[in-house]
Amino acid sequence: MKIPFSYQLLHIYGPFAIHSYGLFIALGILVGVSLMRRNKRFIALHLESHYVNGILVGIAAGVIGGRALAILSEPYLYPQWTDWFSLWDGGFSILGTIVAISTLVPLYLKKINVPIIPVCDLVSLYAPLMQSIARLGCFTACCCHGIATQSICAVIYTNKNTIATYGIAVHPTQLYSSLLLFTSFLFMFFVAQRYLKKPGQLFATYLMLASTERFIVDFWRSDRIMSTRYLSFHQCIAVAIFCIAALANIALLLYSKHKNKRTIV
Repeated sequence: MKIPFSYQLLHIYGPFAIHSYGLFIALGILVGVSLMRRNKRFIALHLESHYVNGILVGIAAGVIGGRALAILSEPYLYPQWTDWFSLWDGGFSILGTIVAISTLVPLYLKKINVPIIPVCDLVSLYAPLMQSIARLGCFTACCCHGIATQSICAVIYTNKNTIATYGIAVHPTQLYSSLLLFTSFLFMFFVAQRYLKKPGQLFATYLMLASTERFIVDFWRSDRIMSTRYLSFHQCIAVAIFCIAALANIALLLYSKHKNKRTIV
C-alpha cells in the first residue's frame, strides 16, 4: 500500500504549524474524555469541577515526560539545551509520557483532595483508546515506522517531505500499535472492568498491557536503540514497568486474601 501523507496539515508561521500527529492526539484526548465523563465512576467521584484542570496537568506531564525520555534515549539529537524545547520538531516517547503522568497526576490529585487510586482506575479504562487514536497520528506523520519488509502488510511512503524512509516497503508498526492498544481498550472496558474490583487493579493491568504492546511492536520498529544484544532501550523500560505493575497486582491480590481471612476469623 502506497502512502502519500505529509505530516504537516497547515503551516501557520515560522516553525509553527498544525500537524497530523498533534491532531490525532487531540482527537484521542477528546474521545477519551467524552467517554470518561459518561462513566458512572466519573459521576460517583464528583470529578466535574476538576477534570479540566486534571486534563491540563496530564497533558503537561505527558509532554514533559515524553520529551525527557526521548532526550535521554537519543541525546545526540539535542546538542544544545534549547533543542529540548523545540517541540515542533517532534521527539516524544510514550513510555516517558506514561511514567510522568502516573507520577505527577497522582500528586496533583492528592493536592486537591481527590481520591488517587479510583481516578487512576477510571483513566486506565480509556487510556488505551486515546493511545490507539494517537498512534494513527504517527502513521499519518510517517514517524515510528517499521523496518523494511516484503510482508503483504507493508506500506510505502511516497511523499518525500516526510521523515519516513522514502520509497521502501516497511512494517506499518504504528498500525500494529494502534490495533494492539484498541484491543487492550476492549479488554479493559468489557472484561477487566467487570472482574477486577480491587482498587488499583485496573491501573496496574493497564500498565502491564501498555508496556507489553511497546515491548512486542519494538521488534519491528526501525528506530530501535539497543541497550543489550536482544533488547532495545525502550524494551528494557517496558519490562521494568511491566514487572512493577505485575508485582503491584500480585500485592493487591495477596492483601485482599489476607484481609478476607482476618475478616472471617
